Amino acid sequence: MLLSGVPPAYNGSSPPPHYSSEPSSGEQRIQHSPRTNASPVPNGIFIKKDGPVTVLLTGQETGVSSPSYGRQRTINGTLLLDKHDNVSRLLGNLDYLNSNGGAKSISLVDQSVTLWTSSWGPFAEHLPFEFNFTLPATFTDLDEGQPLPPTFAFSAPGLPAVVVRVVYAVVVDISFARGPLSFFPTNTIIRVPFNYRPRTRPNRPILAIPLFRSIKSLPEEWTQSVMTIKTKPNVLIPSVQVFSFADTIPIHLQLTGPLTSLRQLFRNPPATETSIVVVTVSIQRQIAVDVGGSRAWRELTIGEGKMTWSFLDWEGELRAKPDVAVSGFVAAGVVVKDFILVTLVPPGHAPFLPTRIYIPIRLVTDPWIDTPDWTSVYVHYG
Repeated sequence: MLLSGVPPAYNGSSPPPHYSSEPSSGEQRIQHSPRTNASPVPNGIFIKKDGPVTVLLTGQETGVSSPSYGRQRTINGTLLLDKHDNVSRLLGNLDYLNSNGGAKSISLVDQSVTLWTSSWGPFAEHLPFEFNFTLPATFTDLDEGQPLPPTFAFSAPGLPAVVVRVVYAVVVDISFARGPLSFFPTNTIIRVPFNYRPRTRPNRPILAIPLFRSIKSLPEEWTQSVMTIKTKPNVLIPSVQVFSFADTIPIHLQLTGPLTSLRQLFRNPPATETSIVVVTVSIQRQIAVDVGGSRAWRELTIGEGKMTWSFLDWEGELRAKPDVAVSGFVAAGVVVKDFILVTLVPPGHAPFLPTRIYIPIRLVTDPWIDTPDWTSVYVHYG
């Protein structure tokens, strides 16, 4: 049969088929990643007062110890004070060091605006002094744009010492006239630190189906990592590998290998607690700092989990600690990454060494879905 290479005739007058984002009769959603409802802007006011100077920042939760802003949010504020010349400024800095390579400081944000000066005319005509700044999405380092990192602080003494600090603040510089017999004005600087918390969420949910009921039908929903000893421990976690701070992360470990190796690991029944294979899981955060080509890093535990044992299988869950509020990030010479750490300790009688595996994950601020008005439709398996 000969093919002419000429496409068939096309009648462009027919209207496109009707499309709706909502399921029709006989249809149902299998997977859906809806837009999250934008969080309502709080209507509280953060107040900082220093003598005759008061700084008001709107759009804050009531009673917070310091204001917070998300990605590319606008900072709105008002000054209340006596006659003066003043400049309002938005500053952000990234400072980091390691004891092997030295220290470095990078300006992340530097915006300023003059609110009033005596040359502008009567003081009272310019009241109240309102200002606003919009946080940029990126900063520049070595002529390369990078995402603005969140507020962050970490310090680890010892060798090598590692220190990382990301700070943001609204700074108000006020110049007061001292009087007719004074030649120099006095300056007051008010610094209002705030937290920068850019929001992120996973692109899909954690599958709400047990491993053994989904591994055959939906293998793409799990990611497998292999630990190498004389047996072959297989570690499985949800393949999305992006979880919110509040998510409970399922994890499964299964041992496979030659029968002789498995018999060396397990005695039936175990004589003592030291004859049992011990599996522990945790969430680890690695903070690495590179200064002038010298790299140093430290690690801390930011989440814990529990495993239950059933002969060759361990099943459990992990969760970040309640005080974890910052996602990992990369900024200039600083890299903050998160991992699940699985450690397998053989019993004392077995001729094997302890082994561990790091599985990269990303912790984010928001769950996959937080829209209470949307109803999920799940397909039932088995």
